[in-house]
Amino acid sequence: MAKQQGAGSLWNPNSWHWEEKNYTPISKQLIESKIKSCKVESGDITLFNQEVKSITGDAQINIRKGKQVLIYDFDIEVEWHGVNKDHEAEGTYKIKDLNSLDNDFELIHISCNTKTAISDKCKDLIKKDMFKKLKEAFTTLMQEIGQYESDPEKLKKDQEARRIAEEQVRLAKEQNGELKEKIFYEQKLKEQQMKQEFSQFAQK
Repeated sequence: MAKQQGAGSLWNPNSWHWEEKNYTPISKQLIESKIKSCKVESGDITLFNQEVKSITGDAQINIRKGKQVLIYDFDIEVEWHGVNKDHEAEGTYKIKDLNSLDNDFELIHISCNTKTAISDKCKDLIKKDMFKKLKEAFTTLMQEIGQYESDPEKLKKDQEARRIAEEQVRLAKEQNGELKEKIFYEQKLKEQQMKQEFSQFAQK
């Protein structure tokens, strides 16, 4: 994926210097939403992801020279549920090593809580069909996370915030310069007064 435009913090002029920004919370929200949207229908069985039990890992966007590089790596545990008109089955599976390098992952530890008439079939569906659904859902994950950082409205607000910050710095420098000039003038005036007083004292 081509590097997108990124906005660094206000301390980072023109987003030029290296900066790391935490995108773990946003990434977790997107991942959970994508997982819950995946559903498999095969024959008379409907299989869906009922809950995301845990997401461990982190995501960060590195800003350098106005461009962004996204890095993430997550392990996820999911609760699944399968039904047909007569039976139910439920259990868990894990998504291992969902990462930004190849946007690939493994499905491991596929288990069911109780053996039922459809539990083994559901496990097979997770291994094959659900894996494909997840693979498809995660295809745009990197792009969607990156869009939060390169959103035009966000970049526009960042530019305005930078303009205000730069103006404040300029005014502060001007005020600081005026203050220094005032102190210098008062000091010179005081020196002149002391010279006059000394001169008058010496003449007596």
